[in-house]
Amino acid sequence: MNRTAWTSVAAGFLASLLILPHAFASEPGLLRDEALAYRKDGFDRQQRGDLDGALSAYQKAAALDSTYATPHNDLGVLFEQQGQLDMARQAYEEALRIDPAYGAAHANLALLYEKLGQKEKAIYHWLRRYQLGDPHDPWTIHAESRLIALGVLKSYPGLKAKIFSRRHAIEHEMTAHEQSMKDFHAVTKHWEQMLATPSAAENQ
Repeated sequence: MNRTAWTSVAAGFLASLLILPHAFASEPGLLRDEALAYRKDGFDRQQRGDLDGALSAYQKAAALDSTYATPHNDLGVLFEQQGQLDMARQAYEEALRIDPAYGAAHANLALLYEKLGQKEKAIYHWLRRYQLGDPHDPWTIHAESRLIALGVLKSYPGLKAKIFSRRHAIEHEMTAHEQSMKDFHAVTKHWEQMLATPSAAENQ
């Protein structure tokens, strides 16, 4: 499918989201299983290079369940791969409209805005991704590194303490965990030795 055709299909799909009947709104998740199946099919097709098939599957997944944010994020990735950056932005934003705490969509929007040279918007979405993420998640760590690279610590000096205090807390947590494991192994070894030593009664 050429770029013009892709743009036409994508525009039609995004427009259809505005006029879809709200038949499923009263029963959210009613068709989630079917939507999940279409989403998986779309991902598999995308991995195989069948982008047209992936587009169709993601669109079906998104249309089936209006509360399902993931296929919109997938569509954003697909549109971005095809150079349809505005369509990608709209798809990511739709994913976040459905689920404002969707970390992957925040990360994808941040990357897209960096690509577009829109630094402030990129910073906003990296901040959201950082705030929402688990401290041990590689993408949370990546969000932190991007915030540092984008000079956020110079513009918002108060953030520096938050970022580094969080990092210190993680390091402290890891150190405490390692010490707990050492203590556990030491106790275990001690009891293994005790159990392996014959008692006085057994020696008689």
